[in-house]
Amino acid sequence: MRKICKHRKPFLLLLAPVLIMIALVVKTTGASLHTKEPPLVIAYGDDMGGVVLQSALKCMTADYKRTQLDAINMGDCCGSNAQFALSTGQVDVAILCPDAVRDLEDNGKKYSVVGDLVTDGNVLVRRPDSPETLAKIGYMNGRKEQEQLLIAVFGDSCETVPMFASALPYALENRAVDAVMMDAALAIKLGYPMETISSGEVTSVMIVQNHLLEDPRVEELKKAINETVQSFSDEEKACELLCSYLDTDNTEEVIALWKTVTVQFGSL
Repeated sequence: MRKICKHRKPFLLLLAPVLIMIALVVKTTGASLHTKEPPLVIAYGDDMGGVVLQSALKCMTADYKRTQLDAINMGDCCGSNAQFALSTGQVDVAILCPDAVRDLEDNGKKYSVVGDLVTDGNVLVRRPDSPETLAKIGYMNGRKEQEQLLIAVFGDSCETVPMFASALPYALENRAVDAVMMDAALAIKLGYPMETISSGEVTSVMIVQNHLLEDPRVEELKKAINETVQSFSDEEKACELLCSYLDTDNTEEVIALWKTVTVQFGSL
């Protein structure tokens, strides 16, 4: 099957920490020149939670986003880029997987989960010629929930291999593994058969620094996210949002792939 979009260049992964650092510096040194207080810094990843956030931000006015919100794409929320962004203490709101949240809690970060955003976002992706009995499955490095799910479903009959998220598509295509477990937003880009093998597993949550829980900007963001979540219940609108994220007009293929999984969204 033809891929819906091309993989990102590996060298961009090296550039990401620098861009994140620049964005955080600009936030602290420049935003105060234009507003009474700096905008909220919102960190998100390349996953379904990130898709929802990006779609929600598009619903807000350009002026509001410029003065009140500052969104930063940190790639894999369990990767080094995300750890760097979150360790600065300057990220106010984040859309993360539960594993990343637990890491923050273990390091004493003062955030609270305000809601479960995505359920069953982890999907299994096969090649069209993958064997029926899978011997080796790759999954996203640092994602304990993915490893535990694979063990629960396949037991000891299948070897599980942690990999960087960017390496999973290549491992699958080059037959280093029979299948991969990844977030649906990444999986749908491959254009390969995919399926949901979990039931009710929370895969993306929204967290907010404790002292900002009552901030009106957080309430506005939650409202925009909830409106976007409602849009995903409409097949035509969901296809529109996914095609925009994937930068493709191949609506038939996108919606056909989307129907093969049971990703669910929750209101905050």
